[in-house]
Amino acid sequence: MAKRSYDQFCPVSRSLDLLGERWTLLIVRELLTGPQRYSDLKRRLPGMWSNLLGQRLRELEDADLVVRRHLPPPAARTVYELTERGRELEGVLLAIARFGLPYLDAPTEEQPLQPRLIPGGIAALVRTEELPPGALTIGFVLDEGHWTLRIAPAGPAGSKLSDVERLDVVEGLDDDLDLNVRTSLPVLLWLRRGKLAWREAEDQGLVELGGDPSHHGLLHRTFSPADVAAAA
Repeated sequence: MAKRSYDQFCPVSRSLDLLGERWTLLIVRELLTGPQRYSDLKRRLPGMWSNLLGQRLRELEDADLVVRRHLPPPAARTVYELTERGRELEGVLLAIARFGLPYLDAPTEEQPLQPRLIPGGIAALVRTEELPPGALTIGFVLDEGHWTLRIAPAGPAGSKLSDVERLDVVEGLDDDLDLNVRTSLPVLLWLRRGKLAWREAEDQGLVELGGDPSHHGLLHRTFSPADVAAAA
Protein backbone atom coordinates (compact mmCIF):
# COMPACT_ATOMS: atom_id res chain seq x y z
CA MET A 1 0.00 0.00 0.00
CA ALA A 2 1.36 3.41 -1.00
CA LYS A 3 2.15 5.69 1.92
CA ARG A 4 -0.30 8.57 2.25
CA SER A 5 0.94 12.12 1.86
CA TYR A 6 -0.53 15.60 2.18
CA ASP A 7 1.40 16.51 -0.99
CA GLN A 8 2.10 20.05 0.18
CA PHE A 9 5.34 22.03 0.07
CA CYS A 10 5.29 22.81 3.78
CA PRO A 11 7.51 21.60 6.65
CA VAL A 12 4.46 20.94 8.84
CA SER A 13 2.83 18.71 6.24
CA ARG A 14 6.12 16.97 5.48
CA SER A 15 6.60 16.23 9.18
CA LEU A 16 3.04 14.92 9.45
CA ASP A 17 3.58 12.71 6.40
CA LEU A 18 5.95 10.75 8.64
CA LEU A 19 4.91 11.47 12.22
CA GLY A 20 1.17 11.87 11.77
CA GLU A 21 0.55 8.18 11.14
CA ARG A 22 -1.23 6.40 14.00
CA TRP A 23 1.11 4.97 16.68
CA THR A 24 4.26 6.61 15.29
CA LEU A 25 4.72 9.22 18.03
CA LEU A 26 3.86 6.67 20.71
CA ILE A 27 6.69 4.49 19.44
CA VAL A 28 8.98 7.53 19.74
CA ARG A 29 7.63 8.15 23.25
CA GLU A 30 8.62 4.63 24.28
CA LEU A 31 12.07 4.88 22.70
CA LEU A 32 12.72 8.11 24.57
CA THR A 33 12.87 5.98 27.74
CA GLY A 34 15.78 4.00 26.22
CA PRO A 35 16.52 1.24 23.67
CA GLN A 36 13.73 -1.33 23.35
CA ARG A 37 13.38 -4.81 21.93
CA TYR A 38 10.60 -5.43 19.44
CA SER A 39 8.82 -7.50 22.09
CA ASP A 40 9.16 -4.63 24.60
CA LEU A 41 7.48 -2.22 22.20
CA LYS A 42 4.74 -4.69 21.37
CA ARG A 43 4.00 -5.21 25.07
CA ARG A 44 4.04 -1.48 25.85
CA LEU A 45 1.73 -0.59 22.96
CA PRO A 46 -1.28 -2.86 23.54
CA GLY A 47 -3.73 -2.80 20.70
CA MET A 48 -1.09 -2.27 18.03
CA TRP A 49 -0.83 -5.07 15.49
CA SER A 50 2.57 -6.68 15.19
CA ASN A 51 2.83 -6.11 11.42
CA LEU A 52 1.89 -2.45 11.86
CA LEU A 53 4.61 -2.04 14.50
CA GLY A 54 7.12 -3.51 12.08
CA GLN A 55 5.95 -1.16 9.34
CA ARG A 56 6.19 1.93 11.55
CA LEU A 57 9.68 0.97 12.72
CA ARG A 58 10.85 0.52 9.12
CA GLU A 59 9.46 3.96 8.25
CA LEU A 60 11.30 5.52 11.20
CA GLU A 61 14.50 3.71 10.20
CA ASP A 62 14.17 4.93 6.61
CA ALA A 63 13.79 8.48 7.93
CA ASP A 64 16.98 8.09 10.04
CA LEU A 65 15.04 8.59 13.27
CA VAL A 66 15.47 5.04 14.59
CA VAL A 67 18.31 2.55 14.25
CA ARG A 68 18.57 -1.15 15.02
CA ARG A 69 21.51 -2.22 17.15
CA HIS A 70 22.69 -5.76 17.89
CA LEU A 71 23.88 -6.22 21.46
CA PRO A 72 26.81 -8.60 22.04
CA PRO A 73 26.61 -11.68 24.31
CA PRO A 74 25.42 -12.34 26.92
CA ALA A 75 22.51 -10.08 25.89
CA ALA A 76 22.69 -11.19 22.23
CA ARG A 77 19.57 -9.36 21.18
CA THR A 78 18.44 -6.67 18.79
CA VAL A 79 17.13 -3.38 20.12
CA TYR A 80 15.67 -0.28 18.53
CA GLU A 81 16.87 3.14 19.61
CA LEU A 82 16.49 6.73 18.54
CA THR A 83 19.19 8.37 16.48
CA GLU A 84 20.48 11.82 17.38
CA ARG A 85 17.93 13.31 15.00
CA GLY A 86 15.22 11.10 16.48
CA ARG A 87 15.96 12.43 19.95
CA GLU A 88 15.18 15.92 18.67
CA LEU A 89 11.56 14.81 18.87
CA GLU A 90 11.74 14.90 22.68
CA GLY A 91 10.90 18.60 22.64
CA VAL A 92 8.01 17.94 20.26
CA LEU A 93 6.59 15.25 22.56
CA LEU A 94 7.02 17.53 25.58
CA ALA A 95 5.05 20.30 23.85
CA ILE A 96 2.30 17.86 22.82
CA ALA A 97 2.12 16.50 26.38
CA ARG A 98 1.68 20.01 27.79
CA PHE A 99 -1.00 20.76 25.22
CA GLY A 100 -2.83 17.60 26.26
CA LEU A 101 -2.83 18.27 30.01
CA PRO A 102 -6.31 19.90 30.00
CA TYR A 103 -7.74 16.71 28.46
CA LEU A 104 -6.17 14.40 31.04
CA ASP A 105 -8.21 13.19 34.01
CA ALA A 106 -7.40 10.56 36.63
CA PRO A 107 -6.05 7.14 35.63
CA THR A 108 -8.57 4.29 35.46
CA GLU A 109 -8.47 0.51 35.42
CA GLU A 110 -8.82 0.62 31.64
CA GLN A 111 -6.19 3.37 31.32
CA PRO A 112 -3.78 2.83 34.22
CA LEU A 113 -0.84 5.02 35.11
CA GLN A 114 2.36 3.77 33.45
CA PRO A 115 5.29 4.24 35.91
CA ARG A 116 7.87 4.34 33.10
CA LEU A 117 6.16 7.46 31.71
CA ILE A 118 6.15 9.38 35.01
CA PRO A 119 9.49 11.21 34.37
CA GLY A 120 8.12 12.66 31.14
CA GLY A 121 4.85 13.43 32.91
CA ILE A 122 6.59 15.42 35.64
CA ALA A 123 8.57 17.38 33.05
CA ALA A 124 5.35 18.16 31.16
CA LEU A 125 3.76 19.57 34.33
CA VAL A 126 6.53 22.14 34.81
CA ARG A 127 5.82 25.69 33.68
CA THR A 128 9.40 26.65 32.86
CA GLU A 129 8.56 30.34 32.50
CA GLU A 130 8.22 30.39 36.30
CA LEU A 131 11.61 28.81 36.97
CA PRO A 132 14.49 30.85 38.39
CA PRO A 133 17.56 31.33 36.17
CA GLY A 134 19.72 29.24 38.49
CA ALA A 135 19.86 25.53 39.25
CA LEU A 136 17.23 23.86 41.43
CA THR A 137 16.52 20.31 42.57
CA ILE A 138 13.06 19.13 43.62
CA GLY A 139 12.39 15.71 45.10
CA PHE A 140 9.00 14.11 44.50
CA VAL A 141 7.92 11.51 47.05
CA LEU A 142 4.87 10.27 45.20
CA ASP A 143 2.52 7.41 45.98
CA GLU A 144 3.76 6.00 42.67
CA GLY A 145 7.49 6.21 43.51
CA HIS A 146 10.34 8.64 44.14
CA TRP A 147 11.86 10.97 41.53
CA THR A 148 14.17 13.96 41.44
CA LEU A 149 13.64 16.88 39.09
CA ARG A 150 17.01 18.45 38.32
CA ILE A 151 16.67 21.92 36.82
CA ALA A 152 19.79 23.20 35.10
CA PRO A 153 20.72 26.91 35.00
CA ALA A 154 19.08 28.74 32.13
CA GLY A 155 22.39 29.98 30.74
CA PRO A 156 23.42 33.46 29.59
CA ALA A 157 21.17 35.63 27.48
CA GLY A 158 21.29 34.68 23.83
CA SER A 159 22.20 31.07 24.55
CA LYS A 160 19.52 29.95 26.97
CA LEU A 161 18.84 26.25 27.27
CA SER A 162 15.65 24.70 25.91
CA ASP A 163 13.06 23.13 28.18
CA VAL A 164 14.40 19.66 27.34
CA GLU A 165 17.94 20.75 28.20
CA ARG A 166 16.91 22.36 31.49
CA LEU A 167 14.72 19.53 32.82
CA ASP A 168 16.03 16.14 33.86
CA VAL A 169 13.85 13.75 35.87
CA VAL A 170 15.64 10.75 37.41
CA GLU A 171 14.36 7.92 39.54
CA GLY A 172 15.22 8.14 43.23
CA LEU A 173 15.95 11.12 45.47
CA ASP A 174 19.15 13.16 45.38
CA ASP A 175 20.94 13.71 48.69
CA ASP A 176 20.93 17.50 48.41
CA LEU A 177 17.45 18.80 47.54
CA ASP A 178 16.27 22.41 47.51
CA LEU A 179 12.64 21.30 47.83
CA ASN A 180 10.73 18.10 48.36
CA VAL A 181 7.07 17.34 47.70
CA ARG A 182 5.07 14.46 49.15
CA THR A 183 1.89 13.81 47.17
CA SER A 184 0.55 11.68 44.31
CA LEU A 185 0.79 12.23 40.58
CA PRO A 186 -3.00 12.74 40.12
CA VAL A 187 -2.97 15.44 42.82
CA LEU A 188 0.00 17.11 41.14
CA LEU A 189 -1.94 17.03 37.86
CA TRP A 190 -5.03 18.57 39.49
CA LEU A 191 -2.88 21.34 40.97
CA ARG A 192 -1.28 22.02 37.59
CA ARG A 193 -4.70 22.13 35.91
CA GLY A 194 -6.14 24.43 38.58
CA LYS A 195 -8.74 21.87 39.66
CA LEU A 196 -7.27 22.01 43.16
CA ALA A 197 -5.69 24.95 44.99
CA TRP A 198 -2.32 24.50 46.69
CA ARG A 199 -3.53 25.88 50.02
CA GLU A 200 -6.55 23.58 49.94
CA ALA A 201 -4.38 20.57 49.08
CA GLU A 202 -1.95 21.34 51.90
CA ASP A 203 -4.77 21.91 54.41
CA GLN A 204 -6.29 18.54 53.48
CA GLY A 205 -2.95 16.76 53.78
CA LEU A 206 -2.89 15.90 50.08
CA VAL A 207 0.47 17.67 49.73
CA GLU A 208 3.36 18.11 52.14
CA LEU A 209 6.21 20.47 51.30
CA GLY A 210 9.73 20.38 52.69
CA GLY A 211 12.99 22.16 52.04
CA ASP A 212 13.63 25.90 51.83
CA PRO A 213 10.29 27.65 52.62
CA SER A 214 11.32 30.62 50.49
CA HIS A 215 10.95 28.37 47.43
CA HIS A 216 7.41 27.21 48.24
CA GLY A 217 5.78 30.10 46.36
CA LEU A 218 7.95 29.30 43.35
CA LEU A 219 6.77 25.68 43.48
CA HIS A 220 3.13 26.81 43.66
CA ARG A 221 3.54 28.96 40.56
CA THR A 222 5.51 26.36 38.64
CA PHE A 223 2.83 23.71 39.09
CA SER A 224 -0.24 25.90 38.54
CA PRO A 225 -2.04 27.19 35.43
CA ALA A 226 -0.81 30.53 34.10
CA ASP A 227 -3.86 32.48 35.33
CA VAL A 228 -3.58 31.04 38.85
CA ALA A 229 0.17 31.70 38.99
CA ALA A 230 -0.33 35.29 37.85
CA ALA A 231 -2.82 35.91 40.66
CA ALA A 232 -0.60 34.35 43.33
